[in-house]
Amino acid sequence: MLYTVINLLAQIYCNGPILQTVQDSHMFPDSKHFVDMSLKYDPITTLRHFDELGDRTSDMIILREFVTSHFNPPGSELVEWFPPDWVDFPSNFLNIHDYHHRRWALHLHRIWKDLCRKVRDDVKHRQDHYSLLYVPHPFIIPGGRFLEFYYWDTFWILKGLLFSEMYETARGVIKNLGYMVDNHGFVPNGGRVYYLTRSQPPLLTPMVYEYYMSTGDLDFVMEILPTLDKEYEFWIKNRQEWFTDKEGNKQFPYYQYKAKLKVPRPESYREDSELAEHLQSEAEKIRMWSEIASAAETGWDFSTRWFSQNGDTMHRMDSIRTWSIVPADLNAFMCANARILASLYEIAGNFKKVKVFEQRYTWAKKEMRELHWNETDGIWYDYDIELKTHSNQYYVSNAVPLYAKCYDEDDEIPHRVHDYLERQGVLKFKKGLPTSLAMGSSQQWDKENAWPPMIHMVIEGFRTTGDLKLMKVAEKMATSWLTGTYQSFIRTHAMFEKYNVTPHTEETSGGGGGEYEVQTGFGWTNGVILDLLDKYGDQFASSSTKTTFASANIIFLVIILYILS
Repeated sequence: MLYTVINLLAQIYCNGPILQTVQDSHMFPDSKHFVDMSLKYDPITTLRHFDELGDRTSDMIILREFVTSHFNPPGSELVEWFPPDWVDFPSNFLNIHDYHHRRWALHLHRIWKDLCRKVRDDVKHRQDHYSLLYVPHPFIIPGGRFLEFYYWDTFWILKGLLFSEMYETARGVIKNLGYMVDNHGFVPNGGRVYYLTRSQPPLLTPMVYEYYMSTGDLDFVMEILPTLDKEYEFWIKNRQEWFTDKEGNKQFPYYQYKAKLKVPRPESYREDSELAEHLQSEAEKIRMWSEIASAAETGWDFSTRWFSQNGDTMHRMDSIRTWSIVPADLNAFMCANARILASLYEIAGNFKKVKVFEQRYTWAKKEMRELHWNETDGIWYDYDIELKTHSNQYYVSNAVPLYAKCYDEDDEIPHRVHDYLERQGVLKFKKGLPTSLAMGSSQQWDKENAWPPMIHMVIEGFRTTGDLKLMKVAEKMATSWLTGTYQSFIRTHAMFEKYNVTPHTEETSGGGGGEYEVQTGFGWTNGVILDLLDKYGDQFASSSTKTTFASANIIFLVIILYILS
C-alpha cells in the first residue's frame, strides 16, 4: 500500500509534467517551495486536472491558478509542538558557571521549543496528499527553509537534546529514523518523498550509542538493534564495493555515496536542469544528475571535493564526479558503526552477530589503512577509484577517521594528524577550521566556511585521544569556536548553519555560497554549542564578560580619582 502511494506521489513531486512545468516557469524563487506544498486533491485527480489544461499551462496566470487551487502552502502539514520534557532550567546547565555563557546556553535551550514540530495526523491517514513523509514522534527541524527532519543533522541535534535533558524527545527523534528504516528500508536524506532516492552520512547507530551513554536505557537499545542492523545492510547492498588485488581476489569492502537519479533533484530542479543543458545525450544528463544526487547524499552539497581537481574543468560544478570518489569520512562512519554494533550485540548475548561485526570492523580498519592513509603526509585522504590515487587535497573531512577511532592503537597517528593540520596552516584560522583551501570556489562546503558538525568531530577526535597535548589542542579549538560564535550571537541575535572564518576580518559571521542564503535557527549548530559548553564552558572568556570587567575597572578608577580630588 505505502509503495503504491509513494509511486503516485512521485508523479507529482519527483518527476512528470506538473513538476517540470511549474519549476520551469520560475513561479517560486526557491525550487524547494513547490515540492513542499501539499495536495488539495488526490494525485490521480490532480494529474487529470492538469492534463485537461493542455497547452494552456504555458499561460502563467492559468498555471498559477492551477497551483493555487490544487496545492496548499508549505508547512501546513506540520504543527508546532511543545516538548513535554522541556524544563526552564535543566540541572546540567549548573555545570556552566559563567553567567553570560549560561544565559547563552539557556537561550539555545529555549530554541528547541521554536524548532519542535509534529506531523499532523492527516498525513498518516492521507499520505497520498503530502510530500512530507509521516513519522509518529515530534522532532526538531533545522530551521530556515528546512521544514522537515534531516538525517545527519539529527546526530548533533540529539547531542544538544541530551545535554538539555530532553530524553523523551531524543528517543522520539531516533525512533522516527528507525520508522524510516522499517517502512522504507533506509533513512532518507530528509523527511520528504523526493528524498527517497538517497540517504545521508549513516549516523543512526552512533545516535543510539550516544543516547544509551546518556540514559542507560538498555531496553530501548535492544528494541531498536534489529533496525540498526537493517540499516547497515542497506549500505552493504546498495553502497558497497570490493577492493580486489591484481588476481581479482577480494581484499576488503569499501563504501561510496552512489545515488541514482534520472531527473534533476526536485528541490533544486532548475539548478540541476541548467547545469546539464550543455550535455548532448540523455545518458550524459542522467549520469550528471546521479553524480549531483550522490554529492547531496554526502551532506556536502556542494564542494570541490567532488569535482575535477585538475585541467580546464578544475573545481567546476559541471565536472562533478562523486561516483569516482571513495570518501574517507563515509568509510570511517561505517567502521564506527561496525564497532558499535559488535559491542551492542555482545551486550545482547548474540555472539554470532558479534563475530560478523567484528569481522566488518577488521575489514574497515584495513580499508582505512590501505585505501585512505597516506604515510608520507600522515593523514587520511579520499581515494579516487578511477585514477587510483589519493586526492592529496586538504578537506576537514580528512581528520574524521580520528573521531571515528578507525585505526589500530598507535600513539603516533593522532599526533601525525595534528602535524598535518599544522602544516596545512588551518590551525592558524582563529575562528574555526575552514572546510577546504580551494581557491575561487563559490560552493558552500569550501573555504571560507566552517561547519559546526565538522568542527565538533575534529575537536572530539583530539579530545578523546587521552593525550594531554592533543586534549589541549581540542580545548583551544573549542574555546576559539565558542568565542567566535558567541560574539556573532551577541551581534546578530542569531545562530547560523555555517560560519565564515576568513582570517581577513575580525568578526565571525554567517557563511555564504551554495544554492541558498545562509539559514538561521539552527539545529545542529545549537547542539554542537551546547555539547561544547558542557565540556569547555569555563575555559573561554566571553566578550561581554570582558566588557563587564572593563566597565567595572573604569567605574572604580573614576571613584578613586573623585576621592583623590
